[in-house]
Amino acid sequence: MHHTRLTMQIVLSELGFELSAELQLRETPPWREWLNRMALHAVGSVQLLNCARGQATTISVLQDFAAKHENLILLLQEPWCDRHGNPPSLPGFDIFTPSSTKPKCVTYIRHTLALTATTVFTAQDSFLGTMITTPHDQKTFTLFNFYSPGRAEPLATILPTLKLPNDCLLMGDLNTHHLWWQGPLPQTARISCASHTIANWLEDNHFHLQNEPANPTHHPRNGGHPATIDLCLS
Repeated sequence: MHHTRLTMQIVLSELGFELSAELQLRETPPWREWLNRMALHAVGSVQLLNCARGQATTISVLQDFAAKHENLILLLQEPWCDRHGNPPSLPGFDIFTPSSTKPKCVTYIRHTLALTATTVFTAQDSFLGTMITTPHDQKTFTLFNFYSPGRAEPLATILPTLKLPNDCLLMGDLNTHHLWWQGPLPQTARISCASHTIANWLEDNHFHLQNEPANPTHHPRNGGHPATIDLCLS
């Protein structure tokens, strides 16, 4: 299978965001003011990719991401891990995982004096929350990196246990099909009860979809119908 890498470009100095080719911000996130307070004058990139456990894909995306200084945060799902169950390290970046071995999601954050990061939420080996703080004024937002293994049910179970901070961004491979982000589904497709549960929870908690609806992010190698399952919500 093939997943599309999603990129969010953040203009840190202009109380706003730049739009990327892969992912458009359709609503104004509530933490936009937070970003303006950061002592940076650059464009920062936050990127997301499911590596499907491929070693070449994982190593390649890490090297490509690290080569550009404007790239700040990388969220991987299903990364390749070595024989000890460890995902690759990346010089110049802090690494955050929900489990000590064989994590199904990993967050890489570039070393910079402008921010610090701390793990604030983990569940199983697939769900991770990282609180990011600007040391000079102690402003924070939380970045959730989620991988719902294989289907929507694991995520539907986790979400009701989540204590949401005021400002957060939820990204990941949610393995959830819904008209909200998928657009019209094939006639043979059915929306599961878990997918409805997830969509209702997101709506009840006032999340905004930042993907372009009906823009597929997952292209099955077997020729199956493309799907929009890699999402960014704020």
